[in-house]
Amino acid sequence: MLGALSVVSVGLGSALAFGAQRFPARTEALETWAGALLIVGLGLLGSAVPHLC
Repeated sequence: MLGALSVVSVGLGSALAFGAQRFPARTEALETWAGALLIVGLGLLGSAVPHLC
């Protein structure tokens, strides 16, 4: 479950970071949310790895 949530979070964060280039007026907010989602997603992935081994 944590692994799936991590993948979704990293994917959504990456999509927001990519989309931030297309909307200059909202770049700062989109990059902030993208960074937060990437950090959360990678943290969840790190906590899920011991359970997979």
